[in-house]
Amino acid sequence: MRLGGLAVAALLVFDAGAQAQQLDFGRISRGGDEQLSWRWRGSDNRDYSAAFTLTKDAIGEAEASFREFSMEDMWRSLEAELRDEVEKFGQRTSIKLSRNLDGLHWTISGPDQRLVDQLSRQVAERLERTQKAYLARYTRRRVDQRIMVDFAAATRAQQRPMRAAARALGATPGVADNDRARMTLALGFFQQIPYATLDDKRRRGGDFLPAPALLAQNRGDCDSKVVALAAVLRTYTPLRKLVVVTMPGHAILATDLPSDAEDWAVRADGRQYVALEAAGPAMATVGQVSSLTAKYLKEGRAIEIWPLN
Repeated sequence: MRLGGLAVAALLVFDAGAQAQQLDFGRISRGGDEQLSWRWRGSDNRDYSAAFTLTKDAIGEAEASFREFSMEDMWRSLEAELRDEVEKFGQRTSIKLSRNLDGLHWTISGPDQRLVDQLSRQVAERLERTQKAYLARYTRRRVDQRIMVDFAAATRAQQRPMRAAARALGATPGVADNDRARMTLALGFFQQIPYATLDDKRRRGGDFLPAPALLAQNRGDCDSKVVALAAVLRTYTPLRKLVVVTMPGHAILATDLPSDAEDWAVRADGRQYVALEAAGPAMATVGQVSSLTAKYLKEGRAIEIWPLN
């Protein structure tokens, strides 16, 4: 996960509890589809299985989004846009561009201050417009000086292809008919998918793997798993409110389930949300979190809460 330009691996080690056990993973190509299957052992020591089909187009689009997004490419694109704006404006104006940790900066020169002020406004407007469009293409957003995954937009975009996963989990026998049991099953499914640090220092920013690619590649990091789980739960437990909770180097999901006495939870907008620790490899049940996550939730100072619905 990347927050504020800092990449931190969030592979979680719990004080106690069973580790995720993926017993088998299969991927078979058939025409324009990919048939995916898993077997895993849950925190209750019971074996589970799930199988469903995703289209190659859905997987390809997700993999392209992961592969193509980079901060460097974004800055180059924005610089080209600003130079184009100055060229169109003409009138013997020029622009000098520079970058630092705060973003893109410029100095405009021209024959008089009126032209410089007018062009400065146009450049600022074009930068805001084009950066927003570029980030939206990859379900990112700018928050203060940070470039972040737009968790709500990413969840909406992934809900449709993840309906197959929700249906497969919904067909699992022996699961109690309540949302806590359904969420326990879905949470365990994503925990057993191998954790992988996705940050690529060369691309800088390509560290979010959309759900179809995460499932097809059988790997993911914390925020990738969190959004994939949320996209499934939007169909599997449609009446539940969901939020993403971020903290330094990590993200979890949380939901408005009624809480048990031992559950870790957060409050936002008058609601209480029970924690769902999706990263793995520990098979944390609903409401259970790692000691590091618990520390941040208890202190409450370094967390941010992002509503999804």
